[in-house]
Amino acid sequence: MDNNKLLRFASIYSLAAAEKEELPENSKNLKVIKKNIEGLETFNARKRYAEKNLKHLSSGSSRIVYLTSDKTVLKLAKNDKGLAQNKAEASPKVRSKYLNKILSYSEDFSWIETVYRKKITEKQFKKQTGVDFDDFGDCIRYGLKSISKSEKEKPSIFEDVSKSSIYKEMEEVGKKNKLMGGDLARISSWCTDGEKPILIDSGLTKDIFEKYYET
Repeated sequence: MDNNKLLRFASIYSLAAAEKEELPENSKNLKVIKKNIEGLETFNARKRYAEKNLKHLSSGSSRIVYLTSDKTVLKLAKNDKGLAQNKAEASPKVRSKYLNKILSYSEDFSWIETVYRKKITEKQFKKQTGVDFDDFGDCIRYGLKSISKSEKEKPSIFEDVSKSSIYKEMEEVGKKNKLMGGDLARISSWCTDGEKPILIDSGLTKDIFEKYYET
């Protein structure tokens, strides 16, 4: 039997095992739900249990986002990429008034719990910071170009934008934690606490990108 067939059989066996993994009883208690998810062995079983006990908000290539009964957000890893991003986002080094607060996380990083925030528009971003979002995006991509290996040229507005509080702090946080500038430059990565923009996704670092996405 060739290697490709062996890999296919292994994949089928793994999926079948995941489907057979017995799920804990459903619960309305968030502490119980989080403990139960952490106790499951496979990504698929964790997802099946979460879908039964939490409200599905969105899904990406590595994580699924749920709204809990406590009106917080649970980010569930779908794969190894998700585990790595949850671990990076939960790191005590990743802290700023512009970053969403991490409330709790599992020991294996199968999930992290964060504060639920309302989406922000580009108009609201400018009102709260005094900076046009497109200008901020261009400047933060330039400021973090050494991390993303970009050859982006210096924006004409850079001198003005770089004096703003949000730019100064996000450039410092980005360099310290090797965050990819492209993520920070997307309005979908931001929400608001009503007074200032809050970055809700800080899990994609340079190391994770190179390991899981670049190839």
